[in-house]
Amino acid sequence: MDDNELHLSPPAILHGYQNLVHPRLGSMDPFGLPVHALVKLRHECKSPTLVGILTDVVRFEQQMLPQRMESGGPYRLLHCSGLGDKEGVMQELEKGVEPNLVDYDKRTALHLAASEGCEEIVVLLLEKGADVNSTDRWGRTPLSDARNFGHENVCKILEAHDGYDPLGDSDTPCFMIGHGEVDMKDATLIGEGAYGEVYLVKWRGTEVAAKTIRASIASNPMVKNAFMKELALWQKLRHPNIVQFLGVLKQSDRLIFLTEYLRNGSLYDQLRKKGRLDPLTAVAYALDIARGMNYLHQHKPHSIIHRDLTPRNVLQDEAGHLKVTDFGLSKIAQQKDSYGYKMTGGTGSYRYMAPEVYRRESYGKSVDVFSFALIVHEMFLGGPSNREEAAEKVADKTAYEDYRPHLASYIFPEQIKTLLRECWHKNPDRRPSFQEIIDRLEKIHVTLQEKIVLGTCCSCMIL
Repeated sequence: MDDNELHLSPPAILHGYQNLVHPRLGSMDPFGLPVHALVKLRHECKSPTLVGILTDVVRFEQQMLPQRMESGGPYRLLHCSGLGDKEGVMQELEKGVEPNLVDYDKRTALHLAASEGCEEIVVLLLEKGADVNSTDRWGRTPLSDARNFGHENVCKILEAHDGYDPLGDSDTPCFMIGHGEVDMKDATLIGEGAYGEVYLVKWRGTEVAAKTIRASIASNPMVKNAFMKELALWQKLRHPNIVQFLGVLKQSDRLIFLTEYLRNGSLYDQLRKKGRLDPLTAVAYALDIARGMNYLHQHKPHSIIHRDLTPRNVLQDEAGHLKVTDFGLSKIAQQKDSYGYKMTGGTGSYRYMAPEVYRRESYGKSVDVFSFALIVHEMFLGGPSNREEAAEKVADKTAYEDYRPHLASYIFPEQIKTLLRECWHKNPDRRPSFQEIIDRLEKIHVTLQEKIVLGTCCSCMIL
């Protein structure tokens, strides 16, 4: 093709670049614009035609970025709906965000508001044209979710708008899946963790993950009973940044539960392949994790503590967003432990363990904040700073010598350094909540965007 025949608009070129080079940009995150990467590509490019095109793209994106930042991300509508933030929902709808916007699992803002019993938000979304019977990837409607959570007033509102529940009422809990629906003989082993193996299976025509609990754990009647009680809670959880629980197989000899399958793997896999992340991506990922954890910590009537938050327990969906998984498994696996937590050979978990947990002291939600800080540190660094040391030795130093990873100024922005120091503070009461973390990360994210527009984005920028 002759240079003169190549006539593409900057948005068209950018779209092609996103799909081929940076698939994450196809997601609903408007802040994932790698302008700095485009600038670098322009400098390295030898084709005069492409240099001209990339120059136009960079100029176009720099012009559009303030508008995008002002409008906020569509995901914010879902986030605010789940929190019951009426003002935030109104702001997003007034900006023109579609009320029937869905996340990767086809959950709408109405699904999330119904799950959390946010009556005002449900009424507002319905008034703005939200589809009362929108179904998510697993066939659940907002009314299905409202019934599962026991939000009677929300149910009445939805039913008054002709809402229906395709799952219906049943004597069998909806999370119980018939043994014949999943053939474990055709399962493909895709991973192994501290609690058992993970298989790829087909369920109702969809690829899902089947997680088995080790026989040494599942054979304990106390554990099995606790597991089923925990599943009754898991079936009610809905959030864009947590992995969706689907059900448990009816098998007397084994404990096997199904979750959505995320083929992009874990954050651990991402860091092994790519190494350190650029600041913008690292902060975006940190926000995903913080939002998922904030949802768990703010769960009513009781908070859900993860207890084992590690890069292996953070998965990436096809839209490029991160989701937290395996929350609560450590609690189930250690029913005999009076302190609620004891490692069972999962050496990777020691590295992210809060000091009070390792010392077998009482603990609360802030143990997850401590683990979160170490994960964020790894995203900026490309992996653990002390990867050559045994994980248990690292945990011992952390608990008894007040050891923390080094925060090099040429890698970590100042505001990130300050935040991490607070998150891994030795006093659990001094650590911020995930809501506070989200608020601060969102500001840092915007600042990074502004630095990109000014052409000063680099890994060592001072915020």
